[in-house]
Amino acid sequence: MNTVPVTCPSCFEEFEVPAPFVTETPCDVDYDCEVCCRPMRISFDEEDGEVVGLAYGLND
Repeated sequence: MNTVPVTCPSCFEEFEVPAPFVTETPCDVDYDCEVCCRPMRISFDEEDGEVVGLAYGLND
């Protein structure tokens, strides 16, 4: 399983999340921070053949 690093928009801690297949991007998923447990969204996209993730708050 491939993972990508994301940074929580609430506590600013970085952690790894499972990444979708590159053919399934772009996509957004709901996720709870693994450190502070606050809800967020993660936007996955493809960059140079690799999946990248960007976490953002629900109100952003």
